[in-house]
Amino acid sequence: MVISISLLSGAGCTLQETKATDSAQQQTQTVGWIEKGKIAGVEKEVKVKLDTGATTTSINAEILEQPDKETESGGMIKFRFSDGDGVKQTFELPIVRWVRIESRQSDYIRRPVVRMKICVAGRWIEEEVNLADRDDFNYPVLIGRNMLEKAKLVVDSSQTFTKNPSCPTQEAQQ
Repeated sequence: MVISISLLSGAGCTLQETKATDSAQQQTQTVGWIEKGKIAGVEKEVKVKLDTGATTTSINAEILEQPDKETESGGMIKFRFSDGDGVKQTFELPIVRWVRIESRQSDYIRRPVVRMKICVAGRWIEEEVNLADRDDFNYPVLIGRNMLEKAKLVVDSSQTFTKNPSCPTQEAQQ
C-alpha cells in the first residue's frame, strides 16, 4: 500500500511529496468505537468493536480441535468463526501462546492465541488474536490495543461506522 502525503507551508517554501509504504509511517486515523471490518479468509464484512480497555484483540471462536492443554505454544488449533448473522468460516492456525484471562465466574480462563489479519478503516493489521466464546456479546470481534496501536487507530467514542473497511485483497493473502 502506498500513501501519498503532501506538505504545504508558508511563503517561499515548495510543495513536498513523500510516499509512505509501511505502517510505521502511516498517519494516525480516528475511527468510531464500532466499525465494519474484514477478517482475512472471511468473505463478508463483520461488525467490530474497538476497545481501548482490552489488551489483546479477541474473536468469536468455537474450538473444534486443539492440542493437549499442557502445550504452551506450537501445535495447530482448528476453530470456527461465527458472527451470529450467518457468516461462518473454519480456520486451522498455529497456536502462538495461551493467555490467562481473569474471570468473575472462576479464577481465570485459559484461551489460545493465534495470529490473524483483520482489516479496519482500510488498513490490514496482522497481530495476535485470542479465541473466545463471544456468542453472548453484541460484536463477534473486539479490536484491542495491540491492533489499535499497530494500525495507528484512535477511537472516538462518540462515533460509529465512520470508515469503509475496504482493504486491498492481495494484502490479505501475504
